[in-house]
Amino acid sequence: MIEIVFGESACGSLKIAQTYGKGKYRGSAVSIFMRHEDGSVPSSDEMKKAQLQAQEQEHIAWENAIPLGGKSCDVYCFDMALSVGDISDNGIGEQRKNVFKKMLSVCFVEDLDYQVEEKIQKIKTTLTSVIERYVAGEEIRIWYSYNPDELCGMYWLMKQLQPLNCQTTIYLVKLPTWEYGKENTMTSKIAWGEVSPGEWGNYITLQEKANPVFLSACAMKWNQLQNENAPLRAMLNGKLQSVSEDIYDSFILREIAEQPEQFKMAIVIGNVLGKYQLGISDVWISNRIDKMLEDGVLEIIQDAPKGETNYRRILRKRMK
Repeated sequence: MIEIVFGESACGSLKIAQTYGKGKYRGSAVSIFMRHEDGSVPSSDEMKKAQLQAQEQEHIAWENAIPLGGKSCDVYCFDMALSVGDISDNGIGEQRKNVFKKMLSVCFVEDLDYQVEEKIQKIKTTLTSVIERYVAGEEIRIWYSYNPDELCGMYWLMKQLQPLNCQTTIYLVKLPTWEYGKENTMTSKIAWGEVSPGEWGNYITLQEKANPVFLSACAMKWNQLQNENAPLRAMLNGKLQSVSEDIYDSFILREIAEQPEQFKMAIVIGNVLGKYQLGISDVWISNRIDKMLEDGVLEIIQDAPKGETNYRRILRKRMK
């Protein structure tokens, strides 16, 4: 079975899930990061207690897990951030390379071109391998959600597979919008990257066989999005739509308004990601804050240390 995901975090977690829970639990390294709400550092006793709790939770997760089976070489990732930027390319071309260059420039400076080229080649190799195995008769299982990047990724992949006219079965597993937990609790995950290795096996019961009509519909939807070629794609009223690049600015400005006159850029990015669960990346938020800097809404008080991400910058409001 060929496993398809659309993010590196999901890819790593799924590979572990293939054998997670198999055999006797032998323990694992568990790291914790803690800080009180007031910003104070926890005591050593508090840290030790929290670590023991985390280790116990890991043990329970192992015992309750359903191993997926398969090999790590069966897991393929198309981490293409297709909800962002120009998507006029058929396949993986220069436009996607330009998008990657802009996104990765937040993290890489000296070897940016190398990192971008390596990412492009990896995706091309992945697509070639998936097509070869699919045509040879290996079934595909696609893990997707209503996260814009994952949904765009699935539509894009269906367009690549449709012209092959292959009868090999494709299965779909959609991440539920809401899940019920213990003690009358509910959780909501926005992408497969949030699913821990011990949880993947629980979703197999949601697997559905994709109808050929569905494959065609996905390919047609991707053609529509390509023709519109908006700077951004987002979920609106339960559907993936082409939208303007400033659609999320109100959420960013709302969090900036909550900050003092001078503030850390990283705090605003973290608050937007954690509070609103919009399905966008930290890089996109960073780019929009850069636009606010260009427009004079904000100004830089202290730049990030050399060689570190721009998220370390300290900014000041200039809004009236």
